[in-house]
Amino acid sequence: MFGSRQKNGNSGAPVMNRSAAGQRIRVWIFGLAALLIVLSASSLTFIAFLAWAEGDRQALEGDKSRFTGALQSYQKLIAVDQTGLAQWDTTFSALQRPVDRDFLENELIADLWDQFNLERTFIVGTDGNLIAQALQDNTRFPKEATATDPVIRQLAEQTRERFEARKRQSNSAFAEWYLPQSVLLEVSSSAYATIDGQPALLVAVPILPDYGRVRLTGDYPAVLVNAVHIDDVMIADLNDTLNYRDLRFHSGAPERMHPTNHLIWAADGSILGYFRWDHAKIGHQIWLMALPLIALITIVISLVAFAAAAKISRTSTKLEESERKNHYYAHHDALTGLPNRHHFADRLAYSIDGLPDQGFAIFACDLDRFKPVNDTFGHEAGDKVLRCVADRFERQFGKDAVVCRIGGDEFIVLLTEYQSLDELGHLAEKLKSAIADPIDIGGGESVKIGLSVGIATAPECGLDDKELIRMADMALYRAKESGRNAVEFAAPIYLSAHSDEKQLDLKPQSNL
Repeated sequence: MFGSRQKNGNSGAPVMNRSAAGQRIRVWIFGLAALLIVLSASSLTFIAFLAWAEGDRQALEGDKSRFTGALQSYQKLIAVDQTGLAQWDTTFSALQRPVDRDFLENELIADLWDQFNLERTFIVGTDGNLIAQALQDNTRFPKEATATDPVIRQLAEQTRERFEARKRQSNSAFAEWYLPQSVLLEVSSSAYATIDGQPALLVAVPILPDYGRVRLTGDYPAVLVNAVHIDDVMIADLNDTLNYRDLRFHSGAPERMHPTNHLIWAADGSILGYFRWDHAKIGHQIWLMALPLIALITIVISLVAFAAAAKISRTSTKLEESERKNHYYAHHDALTGLPNRHHFADRLAYSIDGLPDQGFAIFACDLDRFKPVNDTFGHEAGDKVLRCVADRFERQFGKDAVVCRIGGDEFIVLLTEYQSLDELGHLAEKLKSAIADPIDIGGGESVKIGLSVGIATAPECGLDDKELIRMADMALYRAKESGRNAVEFAAPIYLSAHSDEKQLDLKPQSNL
């Protein structure tokens, strides 16, 4: 059995022993209050530290995002400068055969340098060969077909492919030769490469008509490519809006990783160089702001925690007793104080774990002639009978078994210690005789009831809870059928003998 039951008079209600550890509980409560204060202060400090780190991280991420945006805006600005001259009927016509070298040198290239400071210019034909190239306003025209630098050629091909793809997507009647500037900027391409021994940003746009007053003969468009070296001038232009401290560009791969490293990848997949700056750190300011707040919150928590601890200590005994009662009634029957079906299920599972080495037996018990007691004398008398029966069960088995009430007038017993089937039968007969003694229900009245018992043994009748309880219920059913107030053993042979009989109403207690 699990523990003992005490009776308060004849009520049969269990009485819980009050804990004598009130002082110890108060010590624990105030200790926990102190621990709460320490943990709160530590947590707030840790959160402030995380805010410090997170502030620095977000500031760094913001710096990186702004730098990426500035670099993209710079590329777009170059493309806008190029488009003003590349999307022009005159420029388009100058590249038709024969090429108008005078216009290209004195108008197009000169304007790119004079107006926009685009000092390195390449014009790539539809065949991928170089039409012209210039350094500032010094223009050179190759005397024969000259292949361009592979990076520039690849960038020009990419730009033409993007133009063709965009043209196919357009439903405009002018799509063949005209794109709005916003669309033309989307078609533009960019890449990084080493030009004239220096890292440079390359931006390419297609050369197209603007009003269409041109002869659309042969393949087009040619592509205008400008290279802007990554030098102090470009860095200053980028930093006009960023205002980063010590913004610099370093050629080649970095020797070590740094939070602000912004890698620049060449067209061939190698690292051309990287930008780096001294990023702003705002976490220190957050920390200085958080410290007074942490101190204030810690003081408030201390006052509240000790006030709550004082109140809890005054009610701790009641709470302890309430918890103990809840735990007790979760595993015991409220009327008789016997363990309930949940308790029995736990002990049965524990016993099954010991099979087949350690056998045990189950008594499925049902009171006979109990319903007339309720019908004749009322439920209060029935409750007295059930409490008396529970006492007799306990006196009969003592601590050698687990006696449980599983509902109504049904009881079940788990015996983990027995010698033989004869001993089980003898125990069942003694139990039946004890239950059969008259029971005083008050008012000078007494009643007599009987007991039917079905016995199943493990491992003979099964190795799992459902099978064992089913076998015990089958035996109990036979005891009821044989005239009640009887004892029957369950055996596999009985199960086969009743396999063709009507389905039994008595179900295995699989929900214990």
